[in-house]
Amino acid sequence: MLTSKSLRFVVIACLFSCLSGFFNASAMQLERKFPPEVKRGKLSTTDLAELVIDGKLRMYSPALRIYSEDNLTLTIASVDVRNIIINYVENEFGEIQKIWVLTAEEARQPLPKKN
Repeated sequence: MLTSKSLRFVVIACLFSCLSGFFNASAMQLERKFPPEVKRGKLSTTDLAELVIDGKLRMYSPALRIYSEDNLTLTIASVDVRNIIINYVENEFGEIQKIWVLTAEEARQPLPKKN
């Protein structure tokens, strides 16, 4: 049987949990900043988890990071897409280092200017 003190504690804990989830969701809506060397293209993947950017098969770095529209990291094996708009960065060997899957709003914005 719950006492009034323990019931109050449960209600406060639930309220705190709900509010912290709200603030975490709000933080994820922040504008993403892309590096100045970022490039834009259309990404497709093959059945063998290969990257095709703008119609060309591209090599990727073993340290490849893929970020979803929600800025969550994805693995190359979990990405099965056809012609989505992305921003990407290459390393010094021309391998794809990072990929950001763009939201519709981000795709409408121009690329950052290089210094």
